[in-house]
Amino acid sequence: MQNNFSFIGSAYRAVAAAVSSALSTNKTFYAAPMGLKGRARVGVITVIPEEFAAAQEVFDLRRNIPETPYFVQTNSTPGDWDTVLTQATDRTNVPLSGDIAAMVQDLRPQVLILLGVAGGLCDDNGKGRDGIDLGHVLIAEYVGYVEFLKITDKGTFHRHYAIDHPSLPLRRSVALPLSKEFDLRGALKLQQPDKVTPPRQIVPRIHIGPIVSGEKVMGDIHDPVQINLLKPFDNSLAVDMESIGIARQVCERRSSFWYNPRYAVIRGISDLVGPPENAEVRAAWKPFAAHAAAIVAHEFVRRLPRDPAPGADL
Repeated sequence: MQNNFSFIGSAYRAVAAAVSSALSTNKTFYAAPMGLKGRARVGVITVIPEEFAAAQEVFDLRRNIPETPYFVQTNSTPGDWDTVLTQATDRTNVPLSGDIAAMVQDLRPQVLILLGVAGGLCDDNGKGRDGIDLGHVLIAEYVGYVEFLKITDKGTFHRHYAIDHPSLPLRRSVALPLSKEFDLRGALKLQQPDKVTPPRQIVPRIHIGPIVSGEKVMGDIHDPVQINLLKPFDNSLAVDMESIGIARQVCERRSSFWYNPRYAVIRGISDLVGPPENAEVRAAWKPFAAHAAAIVAHEFVRRLPRDPAPGADL
């Protein structure tokens, strides 16, 4: 009987050794996926020229990848870039959605950042919600959409389609610490414009909160159409015209087990929707707000957790 147990034990050890050997010689390695034109860890998308100029300056992304709309650092490794910058073909969600789809196909970025300016939303007293003000920066927590509606004689009702909201893990591990400890005021390199109505001292701040997106330029807090559209979004801090485009595309492009893109929306406040002289204020503050957003986005990218290097043994 003892010999039988000894034989069984020896056989078990032999099988275990064979399995271990097979596993060690057939290790699985993973690498970030490649697009048609290469690979990028971070893709930054801007819309208007002031946003692109600010991002190009702060990130130092000045070299064009030939035959593409993408810009990288001059010393980047060809085909494998850390951060890539592009400018959307036009404003609003539909053109931006197409640009996001193209970037995903071309570069398979792990993180996408929609970077630019937005209008801060006001409370009933005409002051920025949650203290948001000119030159402040909003990192979006959720994205809402004002345009998908059912209009009946009984009222207006919002409808929805599938989107991804900005990445929760990145909000918790990157955006939240950044908002608490980053010295935005000390990092800014542009002087605040004098155009402030009403006159006040503005201290730059970083907010984390909801943003609402639409296809219309929101400019009059008293307009009945605007009031009706924004009524369900009573806690949103800002409004833009592109966030739903990236939210939808990231959702659609998550089509493989091996590709899991995440995104963030980082917006500098160029104007407050509602107060007088809204258009004049926005024109004066766009470069500063874009610069502030780019500074925050640069720090956001610096703090991103690093995935294992390509070929790392997982």
